[in-house]
Amino acid sequence: MRRFRGYWSLIIIVLVAVLSLTYTLASGNKPLLGLDLQGGVSVVLQPKGTPESSSIDEAIRIIRQRIDALGVAEPEITRQGNNILIQIPGVKDKDRAIELVGQTAELQFRPVLAELDPSVVTDATTTTVDPGASTTTADPTASTTTTAPSNPTGLSPDVCKTGLTGEQTNREGTTYLPQCDGETLVSVLQVGPVALTGGALDTARATLNGQTTKWTVSPVFKGGADGIGLFNAAAAKCYAGDATCPASASGPGRLAIVLDGRVISAPTINEASFQADQIQISGNFTERSAKDLATSLKYGALPVELEQQQAQIVSATLGRDALHAGLIAGLVGLILVSLYMIAFYRVLGVLSILKLFIEGALLWSVISYLGTNNGLALTLAGITGIIVSIGVSLDSNVVYYEHLKEDVHDGRTIRSATDRAFHSSFSTIVKADVASLIGAALLWWLTVGPVRGFAFYLALSTLLDLLTSWAYMRPVVKLATRSKGLLRRPSLLGIPAEAPQPTGRRTAARPSAGATR
Repeated sequence: MRRFRGYWSLIIIVLVAVLSLTYTLASGNKPLLGLDLQGGVSVVLQPKGTPESSSIDEAIRIIRQRIDALGVAEPEITRQGNNILIQIPGVKDKDRAIELVGQTAELQFRPVLAELDPSVVTDATTTTVDPGASTTTADPTASTTTTAPSNPTGLSPDVCKTGLTGEQTNREGTTYLPQCDGETLVSVLQVGPVALTGGALDTARATLNGQTTKWTVSPVFKGGADGIGLFNAAAAKCYAGDATCPASASGPGRLAIVLDGRVISAPTINEASFQADQIQISGNFTERSAKDLATSLKYGALPVELEQQQAQIVSATLGRDALHAGLIAGLVGLILVSLYMIAFYRVLGVLSILKLFIEGALLWSVISYLGTNNGLALTLAGITGIIVSIGVSLDSNVVYYEHLKEDVHDGRTIRSATDRAFHSSFSTIVKADVASLIGAALLWWLTVGPVRGFAFYLALSTLLDLLTSWAYMRPVVKLATRSKGLLRRPSLLGIPAEAPQPTGRRTAARPSAGATR
C-alpha cells in the first residue's frame, strides 16, 4: 500500500471519470438540447392595452407553469418590453404548446341552460319554398326559393379556429359558447352568468382511477366563502334543478368550465355540496385530455389579456447547423491549445491534455444526468461556456508548470520542487477560479435566457477544474517527476536541467608559495 501513498486521489478521480462515463453510455443518458440546437416553437405574446409591469411578470410566471406542465425541459420565457417571448425546445406537439400558451382569458364556471347540436352553427341556413311567389319567368306557377337563417347562437362555423369576442362571451348574461375538440365543434352550450372564476381554485390534478382504470380530474378549491363557498352555492342550484341551472337529460344540472370563450368541460353536479378537496370530474378522459384540463384549471387565469403576435416553428435543421458549428469551434480550439501545451511542456503538456479528457468525461456525465432527470438543456451559449472553460483548465496547468520551472531554475531539485510548486500555485489557481465563479454567478443573477446557460456551464466547468487540479494534476506530475528516465532528460518535461549541487566536502587550503611550516 505504501507505493500508492500520495496517489489515491489520482486513482479515485480516474476511476470516477471512467465509471461515470460508462454508466452514462450504458444507461442511454445524453444531454438535452435547447431550442437553438434541436428546434422547437417560438411564440411572441403582446398584451392588449398598457398593463402594469407586475401584471406582465405574473403572466410570465403562470405561462412558465403551464409549459412545465407539458413536460417541456428548459423553456426560455423572457420579457421584451411589454411583450413576452416564449421559446419551447423539442416539444413533441407544437400546435398543442402554442394553443396552451395562448389561452389568456379568465377561467369561469357557468351554469348550463341548454345544449344544442353543432349543426345549428355548421348548417347556418335553410331553404324554404314559396309556391305563390311571382316571377318573371315564362311559367307563372313556378316557385321561388328564399333563404332564412337558422342559427340563433351568433357563432360562426369556424368558431373553434377563430375564438369569440368579448361581447359574445357576455360575462354577466346568457350566451352561447362552443365546446371544441381541437378545431372541431363538438357541441354548443347555452350558459348563464358567471357563478365563480378561477380565483376560487387552489390547484388541480389529473389522476388514474385504479378501480375503473379511467382518468379523472380533481380540482381543489380554496377554503371559505370566496372559494368552496362560491362553488357549493352554484352546485346547490344545479343539483336542485333550479331555473338558473335546470336539470339535464342525464340528471341534475351541469356547470360549464369555460376558458378563453370555450367550454373545456361541463360536468353534471351529483351532490348539493362538497368538501374543498373532495371534488372529482369524471368522463371519457384520455390521459392527455385529463392533464390538459387539470393544467387549465390550475393555471387558467392570467392577469392580462395577451394576443399572439408571432408564432413560428424553429427548424431542427438550423439547430443541427448551429451544433455542428459549435463542435467544430470546440475541436479546433482543443487542437490548437493541445499543440501549444505539447510544444512548451512536452510530457507535462500531454498530462494536461489528459486532465481535459477527465474533466470532459465528468462534465458529459453530469450534463447528461441533469438533462435526462432534471430537464437541464444544453444550448449554443452553454457550448460556448464549455469551450471557454478549456482555456481556464489549461491555465491552471500553466500556473503550476511555471512555478515548477521557476523553483528548478532557482536551484531546487525537480523532485523537491514538485510539491512546493504545487502548494504555492494551487493558491493562485483557487483565486483565479473563484474570480471566474463570481463572474458566472453575476451573469446568472443579472441576465436571462441563453446568457444564463453560458454562466451555468462556465461555472460547472470551473468547479471541475478545481477538483481535477487538486485530485489529478498534483499526483500525476509527482509521478512523472519520479521517473528516472525523465529525470535524466528534463527537457522532455519542459523543465530546465537541475543546477549542479555542492558536494558538501570541505577542502584544505593550500599553503602559499612563501609559507613555511
